[in-house]
Amino acid sequence: MAIKEIHNFGCSVKAKLLNISRNEKLGYQMLVTRYLQERLLYRLSISQYHDHFFLKGGALLYAHERFMARPTLDIDFMGHHIDNDKENVKKVFAEICAIPYQQDGVTFYTETLRTEDIAVEKKYPGVRLTLGASIDTIRQDVSMDIGFGDVITPCPSELDYPNLIDGFPATNILAYSLETVIAEKFQTVIVRAEANSRMKDFYDLYTILHGGKYDSEILSEAINATFENRQTVYTDNHIVFSNDFANNTDLNTRWNSFVKKLKLQQELTFPEVVGFLQTKLEPYWKKLK
Repeated sequence: MAIKEIHNFGCSVKAKLLNISRNEKLGYQMLVTRYLQERLLYRLSISQYHDHFFLKGGALLYAHERFMARPTLDIDFMGHHIDNDKENVKKVFAEICAIPYQQDGVTFYTETLRTEDIAVEKKYPGVRLTLGASIDTIRQDVSMDIGFGDVITPCPSELDYPNLIDGFPATNILAYSLETVIAEKFQTVIVRAEANSRMKDFYDLYTILHGGKYDSEILSEAINATFENRQTVYTDNHIVFSNDFANNTDLNTRWNSFVKKLKLQQELTFPEVVGFLQTKLEPYWKKLK
């Protein structure tokens, strides 16, 4: 029996994820996605590239908020002291994903790695990577977005990424501060204004600011540094802080579709979210005068 079990780690993992899904009333597909992301992060954590990629985005928020955070289909990083050439990034992640760890039942198919340019309008364009992965009979792609050239205030800190299944070694990685997450998403909201299709930015800002796990002084420094680095300057009477913005028909339609897709237990209206963000963030905006 012991020998048989050694060859069925993937099957065991699937059963454990199914139990979590039933007990916690969470979507099984979402758990599979979370698990594959977690296992990729573990391989990064024990690789020689541990210090070269800082976790950000939805996967980082999950580490802080667990299942209160929105589901995310990709892992976001900022690359540090590493060339942003697509082929170089592909080679690095092929090496990371090839690290074996039989006990988690996951196989990453490095030969399927494909890349594309993202954020090409920025001074330092980013790279999106996608590769196939499996847990026993389950096959699914895992995606990563790697950005470059942003500033982090304060410096990245060590983070123990949560394991879905007990018994695995800790996944210790470097991650963005929540203050910098807020600053970057705030800057995006300001710049895109009514043209913003990224409802996740509003949701993430609401979740972090509502949770209160941030330092106000550090947040002010992070906003100053991010806006300066991205060359975003203060303007009087910005549309984001108006009632017209909160009641914008297109934005409300996008928000309602976003909330429906997330299947949130708590119903949040767009005016409610924007009103909260305006109250929290306008004082920081005015400090940029």
